[in-house]
Amino acid sequence: MPSQDSLAKVTFYKLDLDTILDGLIPDPLPESGGKDNAIHHLNIIIFGKPNTGKTTLAESIAQALARRYGQRNVKALRATRDLPGLFQNIDKLFGRFRKPPKAILLFADDMTKALRKLSGTVEVKSSSGQLEKMRRLDYWLDKWYDIRGELFKRGMRQGLVVMVAGLHRFYGGDVDLRADADLLLVRSTGTPGTFDANKVEKMLGPVVYYAMRQHEVDALRDRKELAWTAFVAKTGSGVFRVPRPSVSTKWLMRNVGSSENSQELAVEADAPKSEPMLHKSTEPKKSQVEERPAVQPKQHLQPRQHRSKRGHHLPIAIAAASIVIIAFLVWKYVWPLLR
Repeated sequence: MPSQDSLAKVTFYKLDLDTILDGLIPDPLPESGGKDNAIHHLNIIIFGKPNTGKTTLAESIAQALARRYGQRNVKALRATRDLPGLFQNIDKLFGRFRKPPKAILLFADDMTKALRKLSGTVEVKSSSGQLEKMRRLDYWLDKWYDIRGELFKRGMRQGLVVMVAGLHRFYGGDVDLRADADLLLVRSTGTPGTFDANKVEKMLGPVVYYAMRQHEVDALRDRKELAWTAFVAKTGSGVFRVPRPSVSTKWLMRNVGSSENSQELAVEADAPKSEPMLHKSTEPKKSQVEERPAVQPKQHLQPRQHRSKRGHHLPIAIAAASIVIIAFLVWKYVWPLLR
Protein backbone atom coordinates (compact mmCIF):
# COMPACT_ATOMS: atom_id res chain seq x y z
CA MET A 1 0.00 0.00 0.00
CA PRO A 2 1.38 3.45 -0.90
CA SER A 3 2.39 5.83 1.85
CA GLN A 4 0.10 8.58 3.03
CA ASP A 5 2.48 11.15 1.52
CA SER A 6 2.07 9.55 -1.92
CA LEU A 7 -1.71 9.47 -1.58
CA ALA A 8 -1.77 13.09 -0.45
CA LYS A 9 -0.07 14.14 -3.68
CA VAL A 10 -2.91 12.79 -5.80
CA THR A 11 -5.04 15.68 -6.90
CA PHE A 12 -8.79 15.21 -7.23
CA TYR A 13 -10.45 17.36 -9.84
CA LYS A 14 -14.18 17.90 -9.59
CA LEU A 15 -15.25 17.95 -13.21
CA ASP A 16 -18.53 17.27 -14.92
CA LEU A 17 -18.88 15.00 -17.94
CA ASP A 18 -18.96 17.90 -20.37
CA THR A 19 -15.53 19.07 -19.21
CA ILE A 20 -14.07 15.57 -19.31
CA LEU A 21 -15.38 14.98 -22.84
CA ASP A 22 -13.87 18.31 -23.91
CA GLY A 23 -10.46 16.82 -23.25
CA LEU A 24 -11.21 13.65 -25.21
CA ILE A 25 -13.12 14.88 -28.26
CA PRO A 26 -11.44 17.19 -30.78
CA ASP A 27 -13.26 20.38 -31.64
CA PRO A 28 -14.02 20.62 -34.46
CA LEU A 29 -14.31 16.98 -35.43
CA PRO A 30 -12.19 15.77 -38.37
CA GLU A 31 -13.84 16.21 -41.76
CA SER A 32 -13.82 13.64 -44.54
CA GLY A 33 -12.90 14.39 -48.11
CA GLY A 34 -15.62 12.01 -49.26
CA LYS A 35 -13.77 8.71 -49.58
CA ASP A 36 -11.66 8.60 -46.42
CA ASN A 37 -12.88 7.51 -42.99
CA ALA A 38 -12.65 10.47 -40.60
CA ILE A 39 -14.89 9.07 -37.83
CA HIS A 40 -13.49 9.82 -34.38
CA HIS A 41 -13.64 6.81 -32.03
CA LEU A 42 -13.95 7.04 -28.24
CA ASN A 43 -13.88 3.96 -25.99
CA ILE A 44 -15.33 4.30 -22.46
CA ILE A 45 -15.53 1.68 -19.72
CA ILE A 46 -18.00 2.04 -16.85
CA PHE A 47 -17.14 -0.29 -13.98
CA GLY A 48 -19.23 -0.85 -10.88
CA LYS A 49 -21.32 -3.30 -8.96
CA PRO A 50 -24.98 -3.89 -9.92
CA ASN A 51 -27.36 -1.02 -9.18
CA THR A 52 -24.61 1.59 -8.90
CA GLY A 53 -25.96 3.72 -11.74
CA LYS A 54 -24.02 2.54 -14.80
CA THR A 55 -27.04 2.88 -17.10
CA THR A 56 -27.80 6.34 -15.72
CA LEU A 57 -24.19 7.38 -16.27
CA ALA A 58 -24.26 6.10 -19.87
CA GLU A 59 -27.43 8.11 -20.47
CA SER A 60 -25.70 11.14 -18.97
CA ILE A 61 -22.92 10.76 -21.54
CA ALA A 62 -25.56 10.67 -24.29
CA GLN A 63 -27.14 13.81 -22.85
CA ALA A 64 -23.73 15.51 -22.79
CA LEU A 65 -23.29 14.68 -26.48
CA ALA A 66 -26.77 16.09 -27.17
CA ARG A 67 -25.80 19.36 -25.49
CA ARG A 68 -22.68 19.39 -27.63
CA TYR A 69 -24.15 18.60 -31.06
CA GLY A 70 -27.92 18.95 -30.67
CA GLN A 71 -30.38 16.24 -29.73
CA ARG A 72 -31.39 15.52 -33.34
CA ASN A 73 -27.79 14.82 -34.27
CA VAL A 74 -27.15 12.26 -31.51
CA LYS A 75 -28.45 8.67 -31.60
CA ALA A 76 -27.86 6.17 -28.81
CA LEU A 77 -28.60 2.45 -28.51
CA ARG A 78 -28.42 0.20 -25.48
CA ALA A 79 -28.37 -3.60 -25.32
CA THR A 80 -28.19 -5.65 -22.14
CA ARG A 81 -26.15 -8.88 -22.32
CA ASP A 82 -26.72 -8.96 -26.09
CA LEU A 83 -23.76 -7.76 -28.12
CA PRO A 84 -25.10 -9.08 -31.47
CA GLY A 85 -28.39 -7.22 -30.95
CA LEU A 86 -26.49 -3.96 -30.62
CA PHE A 87 -24.97 -4.25 -34.09
CA GLN A 88 -27.98 -5.87 -35.76
CA ASN A 89 -30.03 -2.76 -35.01
CA ILE A 90 -27.58 -0.23 -36.43
CA ASP A 91 -29.02 -0.71 -39.92
CA LYS A 92 -32.53 0.10 -38.70
CA LEU A 93 -31.22 3.18 -36.94
CA PHE A 94 -29.58 4.49 -40.11
CA GLY A 95 -32.61 3.68 -42.22
CA ARG A 96 -34.74 6.18 -40.31
CA PHE A 97 -32.60 9.21 -41.22
CA ARG A 98 -31.69 10.85 -44.50
CA LYS A 99 -28.14 11.49 -43.37
CA PRO A 100 -26.00 9.79 -40.71
CA PRO A 101 -26.14 11.33 -37.23
CA LYS A 102 -23.21 13.43 -36.09
CA ALA A 103 -22.62 11.39 -32.95
CA ILE A 104 -23.51 7.78 -32.13
CA LEU A 105 -23.35 6.12 -28.72
CA LEU A 106 -23.49 2.33 -28.41
CA PHE A 107 -23.85 1.06 -24.84
CA ALA A 108 -23.17 -2.62 -24.13
CA ASP A 109 -24.68 -3.03 -20.67
CA ASP A 110 -23.26 -5.91 -18.64
CA MET A 111 -20.76 -6.73 -21.35
CA THR A 112 -19.06 -9.33 -19.16
CA LYS A 113 -22.05 -11.67 -19.37
CA ALA A 114 -22.70 -10.67 -22.98
CA LEU A 115 -19.28 -12.08 -23.92
CA ARG A 116 -19.91 -15.28 -21.96
CA LYS A 117 -23.06 -15.93 -23.98
CA LEU A 118 -21.15 -15.88 -27.27
CA SER A 119 -20.27 -19.55 -27.47
CA GLY A 120 -19.97 -21.66 -30.61
CA THR A 121 -18.84 -20.70 -34.10
CA VAL A 122 -20.15 -18.88 -37.15
CA GLU A 123 -19.34 -19.28 -40.85
CA VAL A 124 -17.62 -16.34 -42.51
CA LYS A 125 -16.14 -15.83 -45.96
CA SER A 126 -12.38 -15.59 -46.16
CA SER A 127 -10.48 -13.29 -48.50
CA SER A 128 -10.47 -16.11 -51.05
CA GLY A 129 -14.25 -16.44 -50.87
CA GLN A 130 -14.30 -19.74 -49.03
CA LEU A 131 -16.43 -20.37 -45.94
CA GLU A 132 -14.50 -20.70 -42.72
CA LYS A 133 -15.57 -21.22 -39.12
CA MET A 134 -14.88 -18.44 -36.64
CA ARG A 135 -15.60 -18.19 -32.95
CA ARG A 136 -18.72 -16.12 -32.27
CA LEU A 137 -16.84 -14.26 -29.53
CA ASP A 138 -14.10 -13.15 -31.92
CA TYR A 139 -16.64 -12.37 -34.65
CA TRP A 140 -18.62 -9.87 -32.57
CA LEU A 141 -15.59 -8.42 -30.79
CA ASP A 142 -14.10 -7.66 -34.20
CA LYS A 143 -17.18 -5.59 -34.98
CA TRP A 144 -16.81 -3.79 -31.65
CA TYR A 145 -13.19 -2.87 -32.32
CA ASP A 146 -13.82 -2.08 -36.00
CA ILE A 147 -16.89 0.06 -35.35
CA ARG A 148 -15.48 2.81 -37.59
CA GLY A 149 -15.45 0.36 -40.49
CA GLU A 150 -18.97 -0.86 -39.67
CA LEU A 151 -20.31 2.70 -39.73
CA PHE A 152 -18.32 3.52 -42.87
CA LYS A 153 -20.10 0.67 -44.68
CA ARG A 154 -23.42 2.31 -43.78
CA GLY A 155 -22.55 5.66 -45.32
CA MET A 156 -21.02 7.48 -42.33
CA ARG A 157 -17.80 9.24 -43.30
CA GLN A 158 -17.22 11.62 -40.39
CA GLY A 159 -18.56 12.35 -36.95
CA LEU A 160 -18.15 10.72 -33.55
CA VAL A 161 -18.82 7.22 -32.26
CA VAL A 162 -18.67 6.53 -28.53
CA MET A 163 -18.48 2.89 -27.46
CA VAL A 164 -19.48 2.41 -23.82
CA ALA A 165 -18.98 -0.95 -22.09
CA GLY A 166 -20.60 -1.55 -18.72
CA LEU A 167 -18.74 -4.11 -16.62
CA HIS A 168 -19.90 -5.76 -13.39
CA ARG A 169 -16.71 -7.79 -13.27
CA PHE A 170 -13.62 -5.95 -14.42
CA TYR A 171 -11.46 -9.05 -14.79
CA GLY A 172 -14.14 -10.56 -17.05
CA GLY A 173 -13.71 -7.83 -19.64
CA ASP A 174 -11.65 -8.50 -22.74
CA VAL A 175 -7.96 -7.61 -22.40
CA ASP A 176 -7.98 -5.49 -25.56
CA LEU A 177 -11.09 -3.71 -24.30
CA ARG A 178 -9.31 -2.56 -21.15
CA ALA A 179 -6.12 -1.70 -23.01
CA ASP A 180 -7.99 0.45 -25.55
CA ALA A 181 -9.96 2.47 -22.98
CA ASP A 182 -9.89 6.23 -23.43
CA LEU A 183 -11.81 6.83 -20.22
CA LEU A 184 -12.49 4.63 -17.21
CA LEU A 185 -15.39 5.60 -14.95
CA VAL A 186 -15.37 3.71 -11.66
CA ARG A 187 -18.07 3.61 -9.02
CA SER A 188 -16.63 0.75 -7.01
CA THR A 189 -13.00 -0.35 -7.31
CA GLY A 190 -13.88 -3.76 -5.89
CA THR A 191 -13.10 -5.52 -2.64
CA PRO A 192 -9.33 -5.45 -1.94
CA GLY A 193 -7.62 -8.71 -2.87
CA THR A 194 -10.24 -9.80 -5.42
CA PHE A 195 -9.65 -10.28 -9.14
CA ASP A 196 -11.53 -7.07 -9.90
CA ALA A 197 -9.47 -5.00 -7.50
CA ASN A 198 -6.19 -6.46 -8.74
CA LYS A 199 -7.01 -5.71 -12.38
CA VAL A 200 -8.11 -2.15 -11.62
CA GLU A 201 -4.99 -1.58 -9.53
CA LYS A 202 -2.72 -2.86 -12.30
CA MET A 203 -4.41 -0.60 -14.80
CA LEU A 204 -4.39 2.56 -12.69
CA GLY A 205 -1.32 1.97 -10.58
CA PRO A 206 -1.26 1.53 -6.78
CA VAL A 207 -1.20 5.22 -5.91
CA VAL A 208 -4.19 6.17 -8.05
CA TYR A 209 -6.08 3.01 -7.07
CA TYR A 210 -5.82 3.59 -3.34
CA ALA A 211 -6.61 7.25 -3.78
CA MET A 212 -9.85 6.24 -5.50
CA ARG A 213 -10.57 3.75 -2.71
CA GLN A 214 -10.09 6.50 -0.16
CA HIS A 215 -12.62 8.57 -2.05
CA GLU A 216 -15.12 5.71 -1.84
CA VAL A 217 -14.63 5.49 1.92
CA ASP A 218 -15.25 9.22 2.26
CA ALA A 219 -18.40 8.88 0.18
CA LEU A 220 -19.75 6.23 2.54
CA ARG A 221 -19.31 8.63 5.45
CA ASP A 222 -20.82 11.61 3.68
CA ARG A 223 -23.44 10.91 0.98
CA LYS A 224 -22.84 14.36 -0.49
CA GLU A 225 -19.42 13.14 -1.58
CA LEU A 226 -20.92 10.22 -3.49
CA ALA A 227 -19.68 10.50 -7.05
CA TRP A 228 -18.06 8.60 -9.90
CA THR A 229 -14.29 8.67 -10.19
CA ALA A 230 -12.68 8.88 -13.59
CA PHE A 231 -9.27 7.99 -14.93
CA VAL A 232 -8.26 9.24 -18.37
CA ALA A 233 -6.07 6.51 -19.77
CA LYS A 234 -4.74 7.83 -23.10
CA THR A 235 -4.54 11.58 -22.60
CA GLY A 236 -2.71 11.25 -19.29
CA SER A 237 -3.31 9.92 -15.80
CA GLY A 238 -5.54 11.70 -13.36
CA VAL A 239 -8.35 11.19 -10.92
CA PHE A 240 -11.56 13.14 -11.38
CA ARG A 241 -14.61 13.33 -9.20
CA VAL A 242 -17.66 13.22 -11.44
CA PRO A 243 -20.71 14.48 -9.51
CA ARG A 244 -23.90 12.45 -9.66
CA PRO A 245 -25.31 13.29 -13.10
CA SER A 246 -28.75 14.78 -13.50
CA VAL A 247 -30.68 12.90 -16.20
CA SER A 248 -33.47 14.40 -18.27
CA THR A 249 -36.91 12.83 -18.02
CA LYS A 250 -36.70 11.98 -21.72
CA TRP A 251 -34.01 9.41 -22.38
CA LEU A 252 -32.00 9.34 -25.60
CA MET A 253 -30.93 5.71 -25.35
CA ARG A 254 -33.21 3.12 -26.91
CA ASN A 255 -33.30 -0.49 -25.78
CA VAL A 256 -32.49 -2.93 -28.58
CA GLY A 257 -31.70 -6.60 -28.86
CA SER A 258 -33.14 -9.28 -26.64
CA SER A 259 -35.45 -8.10 -23.86
CA GLU A 260 -34.71 -11.28 -21.89
CA ASN A 261 -32.56 -9.56 -19.29
CA SER A 262 -33.07 -5.90 -20.20
CA GLN A 263 -34.25 -3.40 -17.64
CA GLU A 264 -36.96 -1.24 -19.19
CA LEU A 265 -36.18 2.45 -19.46
CA ALA A 266 -38.74 4.84 -18.09
CA VAL A 267 -38.84 6.82 -21.33
CA GLU A 268 -40.12 3.94 -23.42
CA ALA A 269 -43.59 4.26 -21.96
CA ASP A 270 -43.79 7.82 -23.24
CA ALA A 271 -42.04 7.23 -26.57
CA PRO A 272 -43.97 7.48 -29.86
CA LYS A 273 -45.50 4.21 -31.00
CA SER A 274 -43.57 4.27 -34.26
CA GLU A 275 -40.13 4.39 -32.62
CA PRO A 276 -40.04 1.05 -30.75
CA MET A 277 -39.76 -0.70 -34.14
CA LEU A 278 -36.06 -1.16 -33.34
CA HIS A 279 -37.01 -4.39 -31.55
CA LYS A 280 -39.90 -6.69 -32.32
CA SER A 281 -42.74 -7.02 -29.85
CA THR A 282 -44.79 -10.11 -29.21
CA GLU A 283 -47.89 -8.22 -28.04
CA PRO A 284 -49.69 -8.27 -31.43
CA LYS A 285 -49.34 -12.06 -31.60
CA LYS A 286 -50.79 -12.46 -28.13
CA SER A 287 -53.75 -10.25 -28.91
CA GLN A 288 -54.56 -12.24 -32.04
CA VAL A 289 -54.59 -15.48 -30.08
CA GLU A 290 -56.82 -13.98 -27.43
CA GLU A 291 -59.31 -12.67 -30.00
CA ARG A 292 -59.85 -15.99 -31.80
CA PRO A 293 -62.25 -17.53 -29.23
CA ALA A 294 -64.35 -14.38 -29.34
CA VAL A 295 -64.59 -14.41 -33.14
CA GLN A 296 -65.47 -18.05 -33.71
CA PRO A 297 -68.88 -18.07 -31.88
CA LYS A 298 -70.01 -15.12 -33.99
CA GLN A 299 -69.33 -17.14 -37.12
CA HIS A 300 -71.69 -19.89 -35.84
CA LEU A 301 -74.43 -17.37 -35.15
CA GLN A 302 -74.46 -15.97 -38.66
CA PRO A 303 -76.68 -18.72 -40.25
CA ARG A 304 -79.25 -18.31 -37.46
CA GLN A 305 -79.40 -14.60 -38.13
CA HIS A 306 -80.23 -15.29 -41.82
CA ARG A 307 -83.06 -17.67 -40.85
CA SER A 308 -84.57 -15.16 -38.46
CA LYS A 309 -84.69 -12.52 -41.21
CA ARG A 310 -86.60 -14.91 -43.47
CA GLY A 311 -89.12 -15.53 -40.68
CA HIS A 312 -89.88 -11.82 -40.52
CA HIS A 313 -90.94 -11.73 -44.22
CA LEU A 314 -94.05 -13.96 -43.67
CA PRO A 315 -96.00 -11.62 -41.30
CA ILE A 316 -95.31 -8.70 -43.63
CA ALA A 317 -96.71 -10.61 -46.59
CA ILE A 318 -99.88 -11.55 -44.63
CA ALA A 319 -100.43 -7.94 -43.53
CA ALA A 320 -100.05 -6.70 -47.09
CA ALA A 321 -102.55 -9.29 -48.39
CA SER A 322 -105.06 -8.30 -45.69
CA ILE A 323 -104.85 -4.65 -46.69
CA VAL A 324 -105.46 -5.54 -50.32
CA ILE A 325 -108.53 -7.69 -49.44
CA ILE A 326 -110.04 -4.98 -47.22
CA ALA A 327 -109.54 -2.39 -49.92
CA PHE A 328 -111.26 -4.67 -52.47
CA LEU A 329 -114.26 -5.28 -50.17
CA VAL A 330 -114.63 -1.54 -49.51
CA TRP A 331 -114.57 -0.80 -53.22
CA LYS A 332 -116.97 -3.67 -54.04
CA TYR A 333 -119.68 -3.20 -51.38
CA VAL A 334 -119.24 0.02 -49.37
CA TRP A 335 -118.52 2.45 -52.19
CA PRO A 336 -121.79 1.64 -54.20
CA LEU A 337 -123.90 2.40 -51.10
CA LEU A 338 -122.20 5.74 -50.57
CA ARG A 339 -122.93 6.72 -54.15
